[in-house]
Amino acid sequence: MPRAAKGARVWLDPTTELWYIRDGSVKRGTGCRAANREGADKALADYIAEKYEPVRDNRPDVVRVADVLNFYGKTVANQHLSNAAGYAIKALTKWWKGRTVSEIRASTCKEYVAYRTSQGIHGAKSEEALKRTVKGGTARRELAVLQAALNAYHKETPFTALPSVTLPRASPPRTRFLSRAEAARLLLATRKMEDKEGARGIRRFVLIGLYTGTRSGAIRDLGWMPNVTGGWIDLDRGIFHRRPEGEVETKKRKPSSRIPDRLADTLRRWRDADMNPPAREDGTTPAPIPFVIHYRGVRAQSQRKSWVEACRIAKLDGTVTPHILRHTAVTWMMLAGNDPYDVSSYVGMSVKMLDEVYGHHHPDHQKAIASKIGRR
Repeated sequence: MPRAAKGARVWLDPTTELWYIRDGSVKRGTGCRAANREGADKALADYIAEKYEPVRDNRPDVVRVADVLNFYGKTVANQHLSNAAGYAIKALTKWWKGRTVSEIRASTCKEYVAYRTSQGIHGAKSEEALKRTVKGGTARRELAVLQAALNAYHKETPFTALPSVTLPRASPPRTRFLSRAEAARLLLATRKMEDKEGARGIRRFVLIGLYTGTRSGAIRDLGWMPNVTGGWIDLDRGIFHRRPEGEVETKKRKPSSRIPDRLADTLRRWRDADMNPPAREDGTTPAPIPFVIHYRGVRAQSQRKSWVEACRIAKLDGTVTPHILRHTAVTWMMLAGNDPYDVSSYVGMSVKMLDEVYGHHHPDHQKAIASKIGRR
């Protein structure tokens, strides 16, 4: 009896110490050495994408969950360029890979949540991070991606019966935000960091986050001129563009907004320093840096180490994550009595979400009814 095919996979040649893609009789080089497993995995993903053929079956007991997720990743999620969706698809596929769509039930969804919340944090390096496990909110977001994938497949090839994904109960919204004193300590900490390149980047990150309430990823993608990979800062017109040229708007809205007056002069100093660098001692002039958040002249993809170091110096605990800057900015705007519609438009948040999470911070919240209680 012939052995079952193992499917496409990466294989390390012990002789050359190079990674290859093996798929039946196919053997394709990846160009990656033994230490570059991540590059080999990416080459494998590209190979699978090349040979991918959309499934065309509407029977839930025949179509595999992995095929539905693959279809969603190639046709829908890829258009939004969402890293979060990609991570969710990868995690979902690992657990649901051998199961069919008909096996999506409340019990299996519950099993998936238990499986995910028992796993460690991917990419964790610090001793504290290695002790933590995936939170229920992450598993909930991943199952929401599974439901979106089912709906997308169903639109293209209607199932005879569309299963419903059971989501765990949502966690209550976070109420933690930085006080003015904590924000000041965080900024002061960036001046005490040993890595000056990282300190400069995290200082810019914190200031932009506190003044504009922009999401972390959008801040790191900012440039000093129009581009197709991130937003840009138009200091001549005073406009803060969060969305790249040509990117389609999604639920994670990235509206353009006015640059805060108190931030404008600081941004001009940063732009002049990046786009007009001083000459070196040998007389040569460095190339301009078109990125707002950069490390050694390259766009900063991650600032995890710098953030942790700054929080440690500022004596802020582990509950302070980069997203707290957006949360803090919105909270401060509401405490200042700004109109909720103006705040939602400025930061790119629905009025409904603003009211549910931040409404109680507004000084006029329930003021009318509270003033009438007890009166005739």
